[in-house]
Amino acid sequence: MSHNPPYGPPPPYYTAHGHPPPPGGFTYVPAPVMMPVYHPPPPPPPPEPTQPPTIVTNYIYQQPPQPQPVIVEEITIQPQPSNPWSNVLSTAEKGLATVGKGLALLETGLRNRNSNIEWVPATTSDVSSLSHKAFVAGREGWDGSPLCVIRAHHSGEFIPGKLAIKHRAAYVPHGGREIPVHNFEVLCAPSHAIRWLPSSNGQVPVGAIAAGNTHNGEPLYIGRVRHMQSLTPGKVHPSHGCCYISFGGSEITHKSYEVLCRIVG
Repeated sequence: MSHNPPYGPPPPYYTAHGHPPPPGGFTYVPAPVMMPVYHPPPPPPPPEPTQPPTIVTNYIYQQPPQPQPVIVEEITIQPQPSNPWSNVLSTAEKGLATVGKGLALLETGLRNRNSNIEWVPATTSDVSSLSHKAFVAGREGWDGSPLCVIRAHHSGEFIPGKLAIKHRAAYVPHGGREIPVHNFEVLCAPSHAIRWLPSSNGQVPVGAIAAGNTHNGEPLYIGRVRHMQSLTPGKVHPSHGCCYISFGGSEITHKSYEVLCRIVG
């Protein structure tokens, strides 16, 4: 490669035998020339990938496991050997059921039996029609005729007393006297529904039949006592601590007596 001066080709090389260059001229002397060497510029960066690179491997992708079909096996239940106690238990259950029915019937019977206790209105003129159903509570001492239980209103009180059906006479004890009454109610009840229980001093047992009341609402119960060879029904007055009967025109007091009660249980 040649490098020419701006005024044309160079003159012959000046040597020891040549001529000096003219004023304002050039003299070329052969000499090594050092040329700069530059490293090439780095290559431009690669463009950004628009998609993720695809990686190729030798991995074999398996399909997801498929659900296995469920096999339902039919199970045959073998009959168990007979239990020797099963018949016993069955018999016991039947027995308990029978007992339960029996208790229910007994309860119904007791309820019906107690419901047979009733008070029937009557007068001294027609009381003989009740002789077959009136409850006999005692006997007259002088002729042994039956005495039944009644209750009647007198002086604002409802008082238990006695009825002599044979003689068509009824009385209640009140105010120290034997009071004759003509309109009253007669106790009618089967003998298996009621019973007499001993008591005293105004006390009454469980199941005592309240047959009347005083003017202030205190209950009066049916009692009976033995007096002068008679067995006479009357009234038990708890707050007075005694049983009163009417006898011979008077009201008689007794501390010990029997009380008419419903049969409970």
